[in-house]
Order: sequence, then C-alpha cells, then structure tokens
Amino acid sequence: MKALDSLRIFVATQKKGSLSAAARSLSLSPATISRRISALEEELGVQLVDRTSRNLKVTEAGQAFLERAEAVLELMSEAEQVVHNARQRPEGRLRVHSRTHIGLRVLAPLLPRFAELYPDIRVELELSEHPVNLVEHDFDVDIRTGESTDSGFVIKRLLSSDEILVASPAFVKTYSRIRHPSDLPQVRCLTYRREREVITWKYIDEAGEQQELVIQGVLSANNGELLRLAAIGGMGVALLSEATVRNDLQDGTLLRLLPDYRFAVRAFSNGVFAVFRQSRVLPLKVRAFVDYVADALRSEKR
Repeated sequence: MKALDSLRIFVATQKKGSLSAAARSLSLSPATISRRISALEEELGVQLVDRTSRNLKVTEAGQAFLERAEAVLELMSEAEQVVHNARQRPEGRLRVHSRTHIGLRVLAPLLPRFAELYPDIRVELELSEHPVNLVEHDFDVDIRTGESTDSGFVIKRLLSSDEILVASPAFVKTYSRIRHPSDLPQVRCLTYRREREVITWKYIDEAGEQQELVIQGVLSANNGELLRLAAIGGMGVALLSEATVRNDLQDGTLLRLLPDYRFAVRAFSNGVFAVFRQSRVLPLKVRAFVDYVADALRSEKR
C-alpha cells in the first residue's frame, strides 16, 4: 500500500495548498511530505510540483496525474468500504457538522442512545454557524436546515420542521395586540443575522401570496440558541425551527404566535436534512447515523 500512501500524500498536499498544512492533516512532518513527493516524481520520471514558486503549484503533468490519483483513491476507498461492510459492524471515526442550534437542541439529546447502539463508532461533532464543504473539511455528514443546492451529494430529509413564531407567556400577555403578521415590525423581535444583509421575515397571506416584512430586531445574533434563550427570557418574538423549540412549546415555556400563517426567513421548504457524499458503497457508520437520527426524530414527532 506504499504507492497508495504516496498518492494520498500528493493529493492532500494539493488540496491543502502547502506542505505544512498537508503534514498537519496527515500527522507527518513537512520534510517527510517533501521526500515522498520527490520519490513519487522520481518513480514516475516527471515533475509533479513546481518548486520555484513560493506557493506549491502543480505542473501540467501533475494536474493530469492528480485527477487520476483522486479517482484511484476514491475507488480504493469504496473497495475498503466493501470489506468493512462485509463485517456488518459499523465502526470508526464519524465526523459530523451541524449548525449550532440544531446540534444543541436536536442532535445532542440523541447521541447517548446512539453511542449505546454503536459503541464502535467514535463521533466527532463540530458546530458552527456556517455551511461547510464536506470534502475540504473531511466531514462525513452535515446536518442542515433548509434545502441544500449542493450537487454531487446525497440529501436526506430527517424531519419536516417549519419555522414558527414564538415568545414567552409574559411577552404574549404584554403584547396581546399581535393579531396579524403586519403587526410584527411594530413589536420587539429577535432576529438571526447573516453578515450585513437586511433582515426580512416572509409569510403566506390569506390569499396564498408570499409577503415580506422588514424586521428591525431589538436583538440580532448569528446563533439560534441565543435567540431561543432570549425569547424564553421575555425579550421578544423569535422565528425559529419548530424542531428546536418543541419541548419549550410542550411545557409552556414558549407559546406559538399566529399559527394560522406560514413563516420563513429564506424559503418555505423547511426541515432538517442530512447531507453526505455520493458513493456507490455508503459507509456503514454513515448509514447507521443517518438512519438512527431520522428514525429517532420521526418517533419524537408522533
């Protein structure tokens, strides 16, 4: 497998853009990375990397080799997965990314039982407020809200979950005049902010037409869990995924406002989705995790 190791080193170097970055990702020294690439070039009799540039730059021959090397590694990965699947025991490291709010409110409660069912899977869960590239960041699964437009990936709906307006009982009592979506710009709202864009909430009116409201939030944040806690504290109205506030609605900590209207921040095709790489042989650990989360969320909603 030494030849395959050399291919992995070469491909990793080009993806990471530097010897040091590739070395960190592979737990090797930059000197080792350089030696292995030089040995590969000597074996092939062609220069793969232009070393005269300050930054690593692949040569024309190196680019052609890189494309085929990636295909070989993908086929080898699938072959290895076939062998692992034949053992019928999901195992190994599973890297999962999720938006922070979904990770805390939806995924975290499911992890203890998953660990009991699949003790040989080591879950690495990373939370952030930004979408990630599965390949570049080496994630197996990304849990997202809203439809994904990524091509070349499998997208599985885990749960249908509309965005809904919520506020604390005390806030609702004080602001009892909220009777129509058009009242919202005049009340205290808690909004999710993406960069410097104008914040709008969309809704479907009585005629079935989509309308848009410009909302000046009394609090803007790039974290849904912070907005949820602020809403519980009586600070204002928040527009959040129903899946993340379901328990709060059940115990009365939060109340739903204007339930006869559909709301959305961006699009009305809402839900929780698992996104993972297209593969002829889906790794058992990925299948086990995605199926488990989907089944658990469906059971909770019944």
